[in-house]
Amino acid sequence: MVVTRASHQSSGLIEALSDAGAKVVAAPAIAVVPPLDGGQPLDDALIRLERFSWVAFTSTNSVAALMARGARRGVLKRFSHLQIAVVGPTTAAKVALEMGREPDLIPVRHDGVSLAKAFPNPKPDDRVLIPMASDGRTDLIDGLRARGWQVDGVAAYRTVCPSLNHDLVSEAIDADVVTFASPSAVDGHLKQTGGRSAAKVVVIGETTARECERLGVSVTFVAEERSVDGLVQAVALAAGQR
Repeated sequence: MVVTRASHQSSGLIEALSDAGAKVVAAPAIAVVPPLDGGQPLDDALIRLERFSWVAFTSTNSVAALMARGARRGVLKRFSHLQIAVVGPTTAAKVALEMGREPDLIPVRHDGVSLAKAFPNPKPDDRVLIPMASDGRTDLIDGLRARGWQVDGVAAYRTVCPSLNHDLVSEAIDADVVTFASPSAVDGHLKQTGGRSAAKVVVIGETTARECERLGVSVTFVAEERSVDGLVQAVALAAGQR
């Protein structure tokens, strides 16, 4: 069973899969690093937080990056006026942990397109801050702009593909199941393995499933819930377990 999440995010999934009886191969396909622009555009947005009525998060990494930068700039207390939108329950839990409050908006389906549709109609001065990966998908930004929202999508981090040693790559290729929790993990894993993957592929969310399809990877199961529990349940189905 291969876990391709970044090292700093994989412990919960590894533990849950191990508790379920799986032999886990930790083969991180992405690593999270600062943006190439040094974070100046994000600093500019934080300095002018009063412009924004909403902040929207599409990943736990975006929450962590914004909070770290906000703490460095001493503006955390100024987040209180913002309404918060998140793509799914895992990101909501990260908001609760880092920001000490529950988000105001979570879509029924956990992807950027659905989050954009779930937003209320904008008022004349409404503006949304979206901290994101520098190479991240623009579904949420595009959807909100199409509905008349003013949107600032700002690079808060970027993802890179870490190198793996030969033995770990071989283990990942020979495993029964590989799990992907983001489109970037799919791309990174295929780069690491020369385009090969385990026989069965389990993913979180339709966005990641579409990336697999785009890259010619057949998906065995899509987790119904965008969470560790949802992914573990999907892995059990893929492995033929109850």
